Amino acid sequence: MKLYFIRHGDKESTSAINKIIGHTDPSLTRQGFEQAETLVEYFKNEKVDYIYASEYLRVKQTAKPLARDKGIAVKIDKRLNEIDNGIVETMSDKDIEEQYPEFWKDFYEHKHDCRFPGGETGEEVKARQNNLLEEIKGRDGTYVLFCHEGYIRILMCNLLGMPVYHRYKFKYDYCGITEVILEDGEWKVKRFNQIVK
Repeated sequence: MKLYFIRHGDKESTSAINKIIGHTDPSLTRQGFEQAETLVEYFKNEKVDYIYASEYLRVKQTAKPLARDKGIAVKIDKRLNEIDNGIVETMSDKDIEEQYPEFWKDFYEHKHDCRFPGGETGEEVKARQNNLLEEIKGRDGTYVLFCHEGYIRILMCNLLGMPVYHRYKFKYDYCGITEVILEDGEWKVKRFNQIVK
C-alpha cells in the first residue's frame, strides 16, 4: 500500500471567504495549473486506485488533471482540509499580535500545541489524519491525496512521533510529493517534498 500526499499548486491571493467552508478559497494561478499538469507525467507509470482531495477549490483543481488522466473520480474528504485557523485567517500579523497576544506568544514559542482563535489545534488535525489513515488501512491500493502545507507538516509530526507544535521545522513546496508506505503494520515515510520539474 502506498499513499502520496500532495500539496496544491501555486494559488492566487484573496481575502474573500467561501461561506460553505468558512475560509478563503482562492483558485490556482496559471503557474499552479501548470504544476498540476506535471503530476500527470510523474504518475504516468504508476497504477493509481484512489484520488482524494480536500474541500478547497485550489486542491480540487490540482487533483483534476491526474484524475482525468487516470479516469478516476475525485473523492472530496474534509479530513484533508487545512488546519482551521479561525478568525485570524485574514488578519495581519500585527493585528493578530495586538488582538490575540497570548495565542501569538504560544504559537511562535513552539513549546506546546495551541488553538487558533475560533479554529483548531494541531492535535485535532492529527486526530482527523489518524481517522483517515485507519480507514485507508482496511483497503489495499495506491492513494493520491491532495491537501495543504500545514496539513502535511502536521502529518510528518504525526508519523514521526514528534509533537505537532514542531511542525514549523518542515518546509513544503507547492505540488510537493510525499510518499508514505504501510510496512509491518506501520506507516513509514519513503520520500518527502519531492518536486516534479
